[in-house]
Parts: sequence; structure tokens; C-alpha cells
Amino acid sequence: MPEGSQISQIGSRLDQRDSARRRLLEMGYVPLLLLLLSAICRVGSDAVSVERDDELWTKCSCPDATIDRQQGLAPSARVAYLIAAHSKRTMTDAAYLVKKLIETASAGDIAIILIHIDRRVGTASRDNGAEDEGNTFLYDDSPLRKYVQSCLETPACTRNDKNGNIKDLESRNVTAPLLEVHSHFSPEWSKWSMNDPTLWAMDYLTHYPKLRPNKEDKGWDVFINLSGDTLPVVSAQRISQLFEPRKGPLGNTNFVTSKSCATGLLPTSIFEFPKGTMKRSHYFSAGMPKTLSFLDLHTGEWKEDEPIAVYFGSQWMAITPDFVEYVVRSLDHPNGLGRVLKETFLDKEVLMTDETFFATLLMNSQKFKDTLPKLNSEGALASYPTMRSLRYERMDENLPNAWGTYTSSDSLYDIPPKFEDATNGEGSARPWGPYFLGTYDLGAIRDSGALFIRKVSSTVDENLVNMLPVKKPSGDRLEWNVLPEIRWPKLGVNVRKPFVWRDQEEE
Repeated sequence: MPEGSQISQIGSRLDQRDSARRRLLEMGYVPLLLLLLSAICRVGSDAVSVERDDELWTKCSCPDATIDRQQGLAPSARVAYLIAAHSKRTMTDAAYLVKKLIETASAGDIAIILIHIDRRVGTASRDNGAEDEGNTFLYDDSPLRKYVQSCLETPACTRNDKNGNIKDLESRNVTAPLLEVHSHFSPEWSKWSMNDPTLWAMDYLTHYPKLRPNKEDKGWDVFINLSGDTLPVVSAQRISQLFEPRKGPLGNTNFVTSKSCATGLLPTSIFEFPKGTMKRSHYFSAGMPKTLSFLDLHTGEWKEDEPIAVYFGSQWMAITPDFVEYVVRSLDHPNGLGRVLKETFLDKEVLMTDETFFATLLMNSQKFKDTLPKLNSEGALASYPTMRSLRYERMDENLPNAWGTYTSSDSLYDIPPKFEDATNGEGSARPWGPYFLGTYDLGAIRDSGALFIRKVSSTVDENLVNMLPVKKPSGDRLEWNVLPEIRWPKLGVNVRKPFVWRDQEEE
């Protein structure tokens, strides 16, 4: 066939395709298809969708706080959450996280939600007449502030109101959570200051009288701290039930790491890492001592030159009230292990102390040996074998290897070109991770049995935000079984920009 005829036929087919596309648009088929796809994504989901208007953030739909938490429901823990946000993006992501926790909980499941905003983020109110210096009103303009305000203005949703007034805890029907926003610290990546918001929250929970119905009851059963760009895989109600102190499979257990980290579900001594890996070599090169002298606060015994191994875990944890109180006490006491360990870390100027401080305290405190996760032969939690990770993350944290080369060849989500515009200048994720998650990670999330996933952002992939958390299906099936087995294509994925159609060019 002559070349000109081929071109003519191709042009004719393109014209036909353009015409068909215009007819579909006119008939409204595209919105219908999008609606169907959205419905598919929502099957079995408790998720809050990504919407573009303020209605998402100006309505706080919480459980009925007057319902007896024991009627018709499995016993549940009272969870104390700390959520940390440090940027425009993480405040937006945190708005989804807070909304999903509050609106998928049952009455009494959440004792308190503390939100800590990095001091470098502007938290001034426009109502106070402050001058805008670029980021002055980042929090005031954020969906997080709008949603928190709507919850504080809804009496059934929080125990405190926008003026700071708190309902009497002794009233049996008051089961709504406290919801508070604070801004005290400016953590620097990899420095000791990364611990500051978490340690502040621990101290707050230990000494805050409004949480305690009586002296014997701390008012909460598990402390969970989360980054703002985290999402729950299952509902807040199910998380609370799993951590129930008496019968919950995760109750009275201290999780200071995650399977997706190199450490697994148990913290890992630096001696267990291969020689030359980043975690081991840094602490050895810093001259970290192998022994410390301190007062054992459990026995009252002085420990002279006691061997203390440094352990790696994670700054994101789920821990018991007893361990929280021990951390606070051991830091307050001038000779406590916490104080001595902190001063040693600062003196040696070691990095990553947010990953080592809590894990090292836990693993070197005999009293808490029985609270460590107990694993089966496959590395999963013995009391809940479907759970291989408390929190799923994509990490390459031991790369580059000892020879300074990268060895990972797994595909991962790149940052969209418009990312910096949408996030007020935030750059790409750091090498080693954690990397942003998206739809192609659903299969791995399903396999992990994790309660939380990170990093997730509507800026990168709205699909996960729309889909999670998953509602527990009927029968014996678990939430993770509902997730589709979508995985990264073996040959990778290449996303290109949309084609520019002829009618757009003519315009």
C-alpha cells in the first residue's frame, strides 16, 4: 500500500477516535466510569474519600459517645495517639489520618489524640492580625486545623471544646477522646531532637490528671505514635480491640520496631548487623562505650560498668503505660539509665537516636523482657500469626552497602513533577526511604498484616487514601484478605505525560 494511503487511513482512524471521545464526554460516560471505579475501590472499606471541597473537613462524624463501650462489642483498649506533622504536606496527610481514626472508632476506643506541629511550621491565626511571612498561616489554612475545629465544636466527638473546657471524666457516659494540638519543638532529622515530641507526649500522658479516672487507672492502655503521613489499614475500632490488655493478641506488648525495618519485629543489636553496614559502622566509629554505670530503678541496685548493647528499633512505636512511665522516670532521675544513655548519645554525637534510644532502654531492662513480641518460626507474631509487621514501609535502610554501592533494583514511586508546588517546596524522599506507597504496594501490604502503613500522601497517590482503612468482612476472613493482590509489574512501570489531542492543539 502506498505510504500516503497508510497516512490517510491512520488520520481517518484518529478522526474517528476523536469524534468517539467527544461523544463519550457529551453523553457523560466518563464520569459514570469514574463513579464505577470509585465504587469498586470502596468495597469493604471504612475509608474517608479524597474530596476537593471543605465539606470533608467541616463535618466530624464520630461514634455516639453515650453508648456503653461493652455492649455488643469486643473489649477494647483505650488508645493514646501522638501524631507528628512537620510540613504543609504532612498536615494535610494528618487530617486524613485523624479523621479516619476518629470516625472508624467506637465509643471509648480512643483516650486522647495529641497532635504535635513542628515549630517551624507557622501556627499563627489569621484572626490575630499577624503578618504573613510565607508560612505564617500554614496550620491555620490547613485541612487539619479545619477538621480539628469541627470536632471540637461537635460536643459528642471530643471531651474538650475549642475553649479548652473538659468534661468530667467521672461521668460514665463520657467516652469521647481528648483532642489537642501543640507546637513545642523543631526536630532536626537524625539528631536527638527527633525524640523531643515523643518524650514530651510520654511525660504529658504520665502526669496529666484529666486522663485519670482514679490514681490506679492511668486512663489509657497503649501509646501509639504516628507520623502524619501514616494511614491505618484497619479501623480504629479493630486496632483498639487487638491491643485490649487482657485478651487482645497485641495487649501488654511493647512494639518498638517493625518487620519492614531491617530489625524485624524485635529490636536488633548493632552487633547483629553485618560489618560495614550503616547502622553498625556509625555507632562503632563514634566510639560508643560498651558499658555504662547507672541506678537500676526497678531494683534500686547500682550497676557499675554494666554491659549495655545498643539496639536499633524505630521511633514509631506501640508501647504499654508501664514502659512509658519507666522511660519518663529513668530520664528524670539523674542516675537513671535513660538519663545516662541520653547524655552518652549527646556526648558521642551519634545519629539516629530516635531509632536506638527506646529500643536500647527496652532491651536492657529486665522487667520488660516478657513484654517483647513473641515470634513464631516464620517471624510473625505468635499470638496473631497473620501479623508480620506493626507498620509497613518501603525501606532500603542498609543501602548503599559496605562498598558504597546501591544494590536495590525494586521499582518505587517517584515524586510527581508538581509535588513541590503542592507541598510548599518539599523535596523528594531521601535515599534509603521510607518511600511513598501507592496502589502497586497493596499486595505487599496485604502480606504484611500491618496495622499501619507509611508514607502515604494524597499528593502522590489518592487511591490508598480512598481505600483505607478496610472494614472487617463477615465470618472468619480478616481485613487484609479484602485488599487486592496488586503488585509491581516485574518489568517495572513507566508513566508518561498525556498525549496532546489535535483539538487542544488547535485551541
